[in-house]
Amino acid sequence: MSFLAVSLWGAFMLGAIFYTQEARHPDTKPLTAYLAFATMFTLIAAAIFGGLMLLVQALDADDRLEHPLAMLAVQATVFVPAFLLGRRQMLRLPRRRSVYADGDPRKPF
Repeated sequence: MSFLAVSLWGAFMLGAIFYTQEARHPDTKPLTAYLAFATMFTLIAAAIFGGLMLLVQALDADDRLEHPLAMLAVQATVFVPAFLLGRRQMLRLPRRRSVYADGDPRKPF
């Protein structure tokens, strides 16, 4: 199950490169949009997957995940919320850089 999850995650991250280029906020740089999406997606998917696997092990239902539809249901339960929250983070308006008194954004004084 873990190999399938990591394989799907890798394939999804490759596809996300093209998705983030099209769906990003116009003021966001392409690399920034991809990194925001990939970070949020990965963290949320890992947390949901870990929690779900702990629940499955606690219920001693490991053998039920051998069915392909059960595996697809688990992956959908993990990937859909992670995608939606990652997309939300990517589409947000980027934060503005603060400009100091002399106009130089690099130094505070």
